[in-house]
Amino acid sequence: VIGPYSYYQQTKLTDILALKETHEAVKREVDRLQSENMRLNETVGELSDTIDKLEDVEQALDVITQTQGQSVAAFAEQVKENREILGQMQKNLRANVLQNLLQVVIRSDQDDNMQIEEDEIDDLVSRIKKINGVEVREERFKEKIISSGGQLSSVMDIIKNLMADDVSGDNEIFVIKD
Repeated sequence: VIGPYSYYQQTKLTDILALKETHEAVKREVDRLQSENMRLNETVGELSDTIDKLEDVEQALDVITQTQGQSVAAFAEQVKENREILGQMQKNLRANVLQNLLQVVIRSDQDDNMQIEEDEIDDLVSRIKKINGVEVREERFKEKIISSGGQLSSVMDIIKNLMADDVSGDNEIFVIKD
């Protein structure tokens, strides 16, 4: 009776030792998993901070992108407006030059007979050369005046050559300098 009881006691002790070893192994595993869990929590916290920073950067980039789109559109609009203004300025320059030329022609008619005679042509050309921003093709201008008979109205028609857009470089009498 003692033999089987001792055997029973021995197996219980062995089972207790096995349970103790298992308990130690499970405890080590729980400790390892607990430290791993803490490390993962720290990593999740760092990732959350990184995500927050990335969201801030994304918002900043969205703002910049929207601003750039508006800036490009505003710049394009300004370029368009400046082109229109430049066109108007060029028209105004031509009109001012034309007005100056007409005044010079009228003042060059020294005997007030509404005609530019040959002796008045050189004075007229000299006065035109003094107008800023205008270049005159002398020979062509003199030919036109002589061939038109020098009538003031004909000379004014010649000067209107300045305003014509369809005049080629060969037929130009007046050139506006930039």
